[in-house]
Amino acid sequence: MGLLKTLLVGRPNGLRAQLRGILGLTKATSEGSPSTGEKGSTPPPPNSPTHEPAEKALRLNKEAPRDVTPPAGYEVVLHKDALEPGKIIEVIIGGTAIAVARVGNEYFAISNKCPHADGPLGEGTLDGHIVSCPYHGWTFDVRDGACKTNPYALVPSYPVQVVGTAVCVKM
Repeated sequence: MGLLKTLLVGRPNGLRAQLRGILGLTKATSEGSPSTGEKGSTPPPPNSPTHEPAEKALRLNKEAPRDVTPPAGYEVVLHKDALEPGKIIEVIIGGTAIAVARVGNEYFAISNKCPHADGPLGEGTLDGHIVSCPYHGWTFDVRDGACKTNPYALVPSYPVQVVGTAVCVKM
């Protein structure tokens, strides 16, 4: 039952749980931590002073720049300082979920969907250039999407350019 719940609802500290909290769809437990709504009180409404902005709730320290013109075919996905080195995050771009990783001062983008069980790679663990799927631990190289667990599996990778303060991805 635990795996099914994780697949349907997401992990307690994952992106889907954070988005439910931002949208006010998650109830807090008596200890004040997010839950799936079994008990507790309703979180503050989005316009209240205690509600976190989306960037903070998603642990992004800077908003994506709006004054940067990306190269042709690219879209601005986040501020270059929003993602700490050694971290990976899920980003929605053009209706598609991708995982953006930062290794040192380099950025990489791959599909967010693990081919094994559709696990969200942006919620996985990044170790160097290798991300582990949070569902079953399949590993992928963020540089080219190659699967280290199954050589026949591959996730699409996308070109990334940093323009000024913006990380831009070509879909």
